[in-house]
Amino acid sequence: MRNGTIPGSTGRVRPMRLLGDPVLQAPCAEVEEYGPGLAALIEDMFATMYAARGVGLAANQIGVPLRVFVYDCPDDEDRRHLGHVVNPRLVEADGVRV
Repeated sequence: MRNGTIPGSTGRVRPMRLLGDPVLQAPCAEVEEYGPGLAALIEDMFATMYAARGVGLAANQIGVPLRVFVYDCPDDEDRRHLGHVVNPRLVEADGVRV
């Protein structure tokens, strides 16, 4: 059994931005304040992701241009992976580079 609340259970579903919206094309800003505002944003993101029946959602998809995303998806062995990432940074990449 999990400790705490289910992610998104206290959040509100926000409208999602559609392809072509300028916020989806602009670089996102780094999160600089970690507090109740960020926690509320993450809760809203989970609520919105679940309402859309998705497995991941970036903050800019709900019109917030910050470097935050949430996820809840199974792997190939059907193990659930659930969490959020703030200010991600790609430090190494494999494969074909364009």
